[in-house]
Amino acid sequence: MKAPLLVNLAPAVSTDVCRWCFEYWGMAHRESMHVPIFHVLALAWYKASNSDRPVVVYGSSRYKTEAGITAHFDPLAPPERRLIPDGELGQRVLAETNYYHKTMRLGTVQYMYWNLLKHKQLIWPSFTSGTPRAEPPLAQVFYPVIKLALIVSLKLSEANAAKGIKTVSDGFDRVEAALSDGRPYLLGEQFTLADLTFAASAAPIILANGYAGHMPELEEVPPDMQSVILEFRQRPAGIFAQRMYDLHRRKPGHKQ
Repeated sequence: MKAPLLVNLAPAVSTDVCRWCFEYWGMAHRESMHVPIFHVLALAWYKASNSDRPVVVYGSSRYKTEAGITAHFDPLAPPERRLIPDGELGQRVLAETNYYHKTMRLGTVQYMYWNLLKHKQLIWPSFTSGTPRAEPPLAQVFYPVIKLALIVSLKLSEANAAKGIKTVSDGFDRVEAALSDGRPYLLGEQFTLADLTFAASAAPIILANGYAGHMPELEEVPPDMQSVILEFRQRPAGIFAQRMYDLHRRKPGHKQ
């Protein structure tokens, strides 16, 4: 049977979460990445909707959302590579993961999308890298529609971007409180899905080295964004997020 196929829109944080999980588990996977809006058609092909994404197609089975994907594949990993421990610790890991996935990440998305959509050249590689050859030319034509659809669906605005910064800051506060006793990871001595999900959810707002979402370089973004990014990078939680990439994410070009 072919390796699991990850289907999603190219710039999504959930894409990087799933990539990182498969890499960490030591499991091969394939990808079907798409420009925003076009991804809806790809998901429909596999009998899934936008609310189901990301979707992993494995044989005749479909595993939907980060929670569904990790619930199925994590138990298949070698014990030392599992991201969700058994028992009570595993429940705590899932609770923390849910917060960084459902709450903090929305703040990251609302701030970064609102600001990067003002500069098409900055977000274009994120939208189109790794997508089918026919999609980028079509996306050039439909870019105003794609931009409007993202603004509406993600409720992007100047006010929500400002709220997003506060949401991310609250998430960083939560991480810093957890790490204040000197523990190396959020739940103690073990790298878990909570650490991975926080790092990936924080990655766009610190432009983390190792994030596979094709974000711009710091010097390419406007000065007001640079100051925000640098502030979060320099916080203990931002340093922790980058350390998770440095320690636990395979480097570009590394062969599994």
